[in-house]
Amino acid sequence: MRLGVDIGGTFTDIVLQEENGRLRRWKTPSTPPGFEQGVFDGIDLVASSLDTDGRTLLGRIDEFLHATTVTTNVVLTRAGERVALITTQGFGDLYQLARMYRNQQRDPSKVTHPVPLVPRSDVEEVLERIDYQGRVVVPIDEEALRRSVLHALEQGIRSFAVCFLWSFRNPAHEEIAKRVILEECPEAYVATSFEAAPLIGEYERMSTTVITAFAGPELRAYTSKLLTGLRDRGFGGQLLLMKSDGGLGSIENTVTSAGQTIYSGPVAGVLASRALGEERQIKDLITFDMGGTSTDVALIEDGDVRSTSLQFLDRQALATTMVDVTTVGAGGGSLATVGPDGAMRVGPESAGARPGPACYGRGGTEPTVTDANLLLGLIDPEYFLGGEMTLDRDAAERAIAPLAERLSMSEVAAAAGVFRIVNALMADAVRLRTVFAGLDPRNFALVSFGGAGGLHCASVARELGMNRVIVPGFASVFSASGLISTDLAYSVTRSTKARLLEGGTPDEQSEGSLGLLFAELESQARASLDVHSIEPDRTEIRHSVEMAYAGQSLNFEVDLPGGRSPGAEDFRRAAADFDARYAATYGTGAAAPENGYDIKTCRVMGIGHVVRPPSVHDETAEPPASTPERRGTRMALADGDSATLSEVAVYRAADMGPGSGIEGPAIVEFTDSTILVPSRCAATVDRFANLQIEVNQ
Repeated sequence: MRLGVDIGGTFTDIVLQEENGRLRRWKTPSTPPGFEQGVFDGIDLVASSLDTDGRTLLGRIDEFLHATTVTTNVVLTRAGERVALITTQGFGDLYQLARMYRNQQRDPSKVTHPVPLVPRSDVEEVLERIDYQGRVVVPIDEEALRRSVLHALEQGIRSFAVCFLWSFRNPAHEEIAKRVILEECPEAYVATSFEAAPLIGEYERMSTTVITAFAGPELRAYTSKLLTGLRDRGFGGQLLLMKSDGGLGSIENTVTSAGQTIYSGPVAGVLASRALGEERQIKDLITFDMGGTSTDVALIEDGDVRSTSLQFLDRQALATTMVDVTTVGAGGGSLATVGPDGAMRVGPESAGARPGPACYGRGGTEPTVTDANLLLGLIDPEYFLGGEMTLDRDAAERAIAPLAERLSMSEVAAAAGVFRIVNALMADAVRLRTVFAGLDPRNFALVSFGGAGGLHCASVARELGMNRVIVPGFASVFSASGLISTDLAYSVTRSTKARLLEGGTPDEQSEGSLGLLFAELESQARASLDVHSIEPDRTEIRHSVEMAYAGQSLNFEVDLPGGRSPGAEDFRRAAADFDARYAATYGTGAAAPENGYDIKTCRVMGIGHVVRPPSVHDETAEPPASTPERRGTRMALADGDSATLSEVAVYRAADMGPGSGIEGPAIVEFTDSTILVPSRCAATVDRFANLQIEVNQ
């Protein structure tokens, strides 16, 4: 059996794949800062539901699949280890200088630098130099290196980031530095740039290495406590962690590359969405994952998940292969406040799991999105989590009241304002992934999941002009269910410098160097897969390159045929794909193929395919549409544009089977989530047990 566990800021989601392939789901409160306790609580909950004990259950689990936000939270809260950064002599200021990423700030005088994770006083410079071709110009001064390491250790530092110039061409000096550090302190955490980000761009490579050293010790400590606790409770299987590149990896491999887990949680839901699209033969999807703390948005275009090699977390550059996810601080626990300008604001601050929304009755007093939804009648306080948890409506009203008073409006009007604002924030996140990239969101379907997404997804879709929303049957634990069907994957990347002539034909020197580099990267990817003893017929090797027009810096990643070393014809096809994508993004006529192309990065991904769980649907013909029996009505917000409550029909998901259909306004209650079907919308259940909402503008 496989057990998928996804830890969020508010709830821990658990999905079990039984021997017959069927999936079962549970939710339990997260337990920050000791998140592993929430996992153990969840295991006890699952065991109790199955009329067994935790030890017996864990003894039957072959693979424990885990998505975690540990590294993300460490960086966002600046709660990581003190790090010593060791770099090339003369370049000690590089990390502090960073780059001037202006974002939307148009006045350069108002641009501020991100606060570095390592202060200048903890940067150590060492005499060494390797040139751009990987040749040793100045041998490393091991005595000076050892003095720098000892000085850091005397300061109580036990985590090191090592980043020398051009180390991705020749890692010899970084390997020496790692050896010396571990000689002096065997328990130290050492992150080297040739392992964390073997890419050109010294600042981005250095920042990624620092993030790895900053968050790595906490991830190592957390996974150690988790694995020890699981072993003590009878688990004898394999613990695999979700990585930002969209694959599962061994705990040993992933902990040493902690930066690869920054988007561990959101990525699992994106992959589950792609699988859902494959089932329904829908290739263009926007994923919408609204949880308790934030909302994550990603793009699936023509069946392919968009990825990136550069992302920012709290303005810290992270150069590693990852699914391209946009996160906005808007979730069920997001706080509603009044800003200095007298206008209402929602997020990014959150009530989190402790104390949580005021209506949870755990000591929270500030108004949140969940409190507003309860006041708007969208949530049944007696049926939250299927009745396992009762919400306090009076507490929600007390929390909203001061906000309403400051804005001179009723509590219901204030709650409706919270609802509209959080929807606008999430719609903007979708626009960032689509409109800003030259894509029309109206050509996509919105896949909504996460515990809070169902109440907002149709309103967000309406604001964007989208007409179709799909809410999976396992929406509230969709990311955890995605873990069950996620493949093992190891991505190996290296920057290079190769030239393709007009038409995409590589010059003679580049063709040979690219062949050697891809062979080396493929060997590394296969070695990582070999650890898992996967049958050859379930392995796959994929090749890709990041390329730009010669002399330009606007890169796109394009795929090459997998399973064999790429040849001249493969690069010509890659150039044609690059031309098409460039024109689609920047406009017809913007392309410059006559200049030739620069290949800047080569990437190989080794994949070990897992056996997919069967789809839960009726294999027979879909029954005719029918309207399920109402469970009643209640006064609730019928539309995101309204500020008043009206009578809304209430249905239970348990009463709706394939072919069932309802008209909005309506509320559909699952045991672990609630869906709002606004006015002028209709919803049907498909044969895969998903709820599809048709949104009329």
